[in-house]
Amino acid sequence: MIAIPHGLCRAFPALARKCVSGGPAPAVVFEAKGGTRTVWVETDDAALAYTAPTEGSDEVLVAPMAMLEAAAGPGGEPVELCVGSKLKGEDRWSERGVPKSHPFEAILPGKQHRPPDAPEAWHAVPIAFLAALHECGRPAAKDAGRFSLTRVQLRGKAGQVVATDGRTALLRGGFSLPFTEDVLAPALPVFGTRELVGERAVRLGRTTTHLIVAAGSWRVFLPIDKTGRYPDVAGVVPRNAPTTVAIDDRDAAELIEKLSGLPGGEADHRPVALAVDSGFVVRAGEEKSEKICEVRLRHSTANGPGVRAVIDRRVLGRALALGCRTVRLTPDKPVVFERKDTTLLTVALDPALAVGPKPDTNPTITNTRNNKETAVKSETNGHPPNGRHDPPDADSPLLAEELRAALGDALTAAGRLVAALKHQKKEKKALTQVWSSMKALNLGRGGQS
Repeated sequence: MIAIPHGLCRAFPALARKCVSGGPAPAVVFEAKGGTRTVWVETDDAALAYTAPTEGSDEVLVAPMAMLEAAAGPGGEPVELCVGSKLKGEDRWSERGVPKSHPFEAILPGKQHRPPDAPEAWHAVPIAFLAALHECGRPAAKDAGRFSLTRVQLRGKAGQVVATDGRTALLRGGFSLPFTEDVLAPALPVFGTRELVGERAVRLGRTTTHLIVAAGSWRVFLPIDKTGRYPDVAGVVPRNAPTTVAIDDRDAAELIEKLSGLPGGEADHRPVALAVDSGFVVRAGEEKSEKICEVRLRHSTANGPGVRAVIDRRVLGRALALGCRTVRLTPDKPVVFERKDTTLLTVALDPALAVGPKPDTNPTITNTRNNKETAVKSETNGHPPNGRHDPPDADSPLLAEELRAALGDALTAAGRLVAALKHQKKEKKALTQVWSSMKALNLGRGGQS
């Protein structure tokens, strides 16, 4: 017989569902060994384990997940798992003083029911690491393609967790990781559950096949993707943005409150226009009714040329919820939202979706921090005149940015190679002429003699 806490019958199936991308529920392994009870389950996406001290003899039991779900009702007393002859099992518990039981068919334990190897050493990480895995897992793509965008990337040397769906990307940094290379792992929603977030002791370990995240008694085994390719998301972030906005917390709170009520929320991509024009304004409208609403961020400051960019309002809302208060706008580059150790960037939508007046061609943007007014030169809205972008991969504009940069490097290298070949050709021609002259000179001497 193996006894487990009643609350585990509720928590374990809920967390296990967040470790599986789909398909039938896997079997659950219950093992009591050396005074430790381990409950674990493994899928193609991850393995989930719960460990706690226990009493009694060593024993292994394998049962369907439905057995736990049957006992997931209210109650605080332990649930007893018993298996008789011919693998006929029964779990027993008490619910509000009333004895309950549920029969199940146990599974014969085998080598496949051994848990993954534990790491040789653990590395302590802050609780924020769980939030980084959770938040970065949200923008990850749902379907795999040329790049492994269904994964999150852990950049060991940079101490970052990165994820992208090809249009929006999130980078969370400031971590010390126990490896230096970049590692790909599944993007899972399990790291946002209250069971894991409520733990204080968070550790990270690694084996040759898995990354292991431990939070209290819970462990999540993430299989390492050794063959997948991932774009250089950090390389896409514009380094020097000509226009920067600092959003005041009061304005951020007001914008969060009003964002969902702005018109155009039912349109594709839910566009809103970010306009730097004698300050910072967020505008949205409906094409049918020609209704336009704007939220002017009166306490925020803007520096740089007047510009306008259109983005998905859901990205804007998420950036504000993450605490990003700095906006960086660069023509023909992704829009960047930042806070300490957090960068959210997104590809701008078609500028034709913008509503309201265009930015002033010669605006005066006031920096309230130093109380100076600076006249700036006339600028376009940062997009081609025809209002269209034609990246090589229209479904993944961020990847197109990376491809464009790589193509530029390749063209530079090709130019150097062509120059080297021309130089080599000139040297070869010169050597040929010298050789011809030497031959002629030698023949001439031979004739005189």
